[in-house]
Amino acid sequence: MESIHFPEFLRAYNWLYKEGNAIYHRLAGHFGLSDTAFWILYSLREADHPLNQAELSAILCTSKQTVNSALKSLEGEGYIRLESAAGDRRSKEIHLTEKGLLLARESVDQVLALEERATQRLSEEERLAILALGRRHLEALRQETEALLAVSQNPQEE
Repeated sequence: MESIHFPEFLRAYNWLYKEGNAIYHRLAGHFGLSDTAFWILYSLREADHPLNQAELSAILCTSKQTVNSALKSLEGEGYIRLESAAGDRRSKEIHLTEKGLLLARESVDQVLALEERATQRLSEEERLAILALGRRHLEALRQETEALLAVSQNPQEE
């Protein structure tokens, strides 16, 4: 196996990440959706229960304000409805309307199907390796981030 220096690795890794984002951006645009609206519909289709705004923000790793803005747009266009959650009237569950379900079937469901086809091109071993290495890298990033933040919060006196 050939060696790769860190700057070259970082450029290649970042390119892969950004190229993946660009693919989903193109798909969202193809269906006439903003990126956030696309990912909201995607998350609603992927979930096995109704989601609320806080859950969507966590899933999408984005601010509640960004999610709220997209939800208002989707609601205004008749794609979703917000309902008070059982036991917590302040929390609103997001439900697809019939119009929203049709949009999701025509857009997100096609993307989920193409993702499945693309993933099936990889062996099971390759799929498991991607997940294992991704988790390992994420944990290493999390540890390094926590170390940096701990130092930043407690600067040593000189």
